[in-house]
Amino acid sequence: MKKHSKKTKKDTNTGLKYLLPILIALLLVLGGITYQNQQATTVLGKTVSNHAVLGEESENSEEQEGTEELEAPEPTEAPEPKEPAEADEQEAEDIHGEIENEIKEGKVEKVEINPTSEKSGKGTLKIEKTNGSSAEKTIPSSSTSLINVQNSQSGNVSISVNKDGTVTLVNNGVTVTTKYPVIIDPKSQTIAINTPNGITAINTLPSQALSGISATDKPTTIQSAVLGAQDGQAYYEVSGTQDRKFLGIVPVTANVQTKINADDGSISSVNRPWFLNLLSFLYTT
Repeated sequence: MKKHSKKTKKDTNTGLKYLLPILIALLLVLGGITYQNQQATTVLGKTVSNHAVLGEESENSEEQEGTEELEAPEPTEAPEPKEPAEADEQEAEDIHGEIENEIKEGKVEKVEINPTSEKSGKGTLKIEKTNGSSAEKTIPSSSTSLINVQNSQSGNVSISVNKDGTVTLVNNGVTVTTKYPVIIDPKSQTIAINTPNGITAINTLPSQALSGISATDKPTTIQSAVLGAQDGQAYYEVSGTQDRKFLGIVPVTANVQTKINADDGSISSVNRPWFLNLLSFLYTT
């Protein structure tokens, strides 16, 4: 009896030993299935909710469309289109032709182009004639030259007005701007600027000013060139970058600002990095 009892107890323990892992595995499987069902229910619930919202939005949008149709304002006239830029260019070309004709006929004593006027983005042209009369008119900002000056040494200078309230002078591919009114004498074909300190003659034109200085004193690439005045003296301030080579091998780019006297073309100052000033012998152009 005892042997049989021990055997039965042993069999029971063995069964429990294998049954426990099976139960754990079943619980895990059931738990996984339950979690997936909950997730699916949640997703479906959200989907249904979204469909309901979309349906409401659709109905609301239809109602809104109906309301908009009922409350639609009366059509208004379309705004008139702005004048194209070509109109300003054409006007500048016409003014150029008028001035040139009057100069050829010997009727013009002096021309003054002021970059500002009462109208924003416009300039003012004043012509003093040989008979003592004068005329003044508003001129457009454009890239078309209003008047040309033919210099025997540095070639043609074309002058126009910019929208930013400056006058542009283009001379042999060199462009400079100035905020001062520019005065042209048709007889002598000379240029001056009207500054607060008085009228200052420009005896050295832009291309002359740049060609008259060495490569180490001017930018390789010009970013801006301004015709200014200080203490009654006109000058060109040319800013840009200069390309050098350290020991003739390593490329180096530095910012350079050169100030040139507009009277005689001499250099007033050169602003460049300290290493180009102290160790210039190590940097070749």
